[in-house]
Amino acid sequence: MVRFALERAARAGLDADRIARLAGVAAWREGGEGTRVSPRYCLRAWELLEQETGDAAIALRVSEESTTGEFGLLEYLFLSAATLDAALETCVRHTGSLTTSYSFRITDRTGDEVRYEILSAVEGCRGRELLVQAAFALIVGRGRVATCGAVTPSRVCLRQAAPADPSRFAEVFGTGAIEFGAESDTITLRAADLALPMKSADPELTAVLLSYAATLPATPEFGVTWLDQLGDALDAALADGAATLEAVARRLLTSPRSLQRRLTDAGTTWRREVDRARRRRLRRAEHLSRAQQAELLGYADPASLRRAVNRWREREDR
Repeated sequence: MVRFALERAARAGLDADRIARLAGVAAWREGGEGTRVSPRYCLRAWELLEQETGDAAIALRVSEESTTGEFGLLEYLFLSAATLDAALETCVRHTGSLTTSYSFRITDRTGDEVRYEILSAVEGCRGRELLVQAAFALIVGRGRVATCGAVTPSRVCLRQAAPADPSRFAEVFGTGAIEFGAESDTITLRAADLALPMKSADPELTAVLLSYAATLPATPEFGVTWLDQLGDALDAALADGAATLEAVARRLLTSPRSLQRRLTDAGTTWRREVDRARRRRLRRAEHLSRAQQAELLGYADPASLRRAVNRWREREDR
């Protein structure tokens, strides 16, 4: 999913490598199906895509514009299934071959419809909202293309706040039954749509792909990665006003030298991770005065915060 976001950034004429560096996934062009990216950085890539394009509906738009084959193994498993129901069952079992940022599950099945839910690996960020939008739009869009049917959800529930103009959501999903501010991110499909046959059904191909899928990491249960632990430790250290290398190392039960070594192995630096943690806090504190923001982020005064923000912007421009 992070590659999809960055490839779409490139198609929009943006510097995808620069966005990848800012998101913390500089090596995004490397690796294959087995390569995994920390959820925290994957979601940041989606946030940067929205910021760089200035398009609040970017996740819906790029999902609509995506072409068959962009999602590798999981997509071909989806397309070779017998029915849309079987295709989505495959997604439930093998979402881990696509992303570590969310899991996909069935929460309710009746004779008339099935409700699917997305569970996020990282909470409280815009990237999660964008990723959920993209995932639901892809499910509906691919379902329509693969069955040549008018697949229309009976209901879409999103935890995010209602946008200023929700018409784009109604246009993409083909329904006005969209609930914002919901308790969970779910999409409900009718049994009649799920029974539609897939035009590209291929049981022999499915058997081959399932054998390969069995060799890949399973759908994540959201065990916290080391980078996620570092991010949480930095957030807590900033809240306590003690975001030093030594203090964070103690929180992680390691030495400052070992922490530095792990940062190097992860392709990042102490300064970069502290800046990322501060920027996360700043995004959650936009309603505060500059002086309050400076105190919250651990700066001595607003001038220090202003210089830091300028440094972040200069880094983005490089």
